[in-house]
Amino acid sequence: MASNHLNRTLQLTQLRDWCMQRLSKLSLQWRLDDARALTAEHLEALEVVDAHHTLWITIEAGK
Repeated sequence: MASNHLNRTLQLTQLRDWCMQRLSKLSLQWRLDDARALTAEHLEALEVVDAHHTLWITIEAGK
């Protein structure tokens, strides 16, 4: 269980890091509306990385 929690925290951290890099690029390109939209969509991930309060969905292959 601890390993699963660690993996999910790592995934959230990677998502947050990707968002921050993308926000930086959009801002440097003066694409401020796009940066605001990205921030609004991923605000929770940007504020706090908390695997306990994130909805996780498992997609299973069709049977």
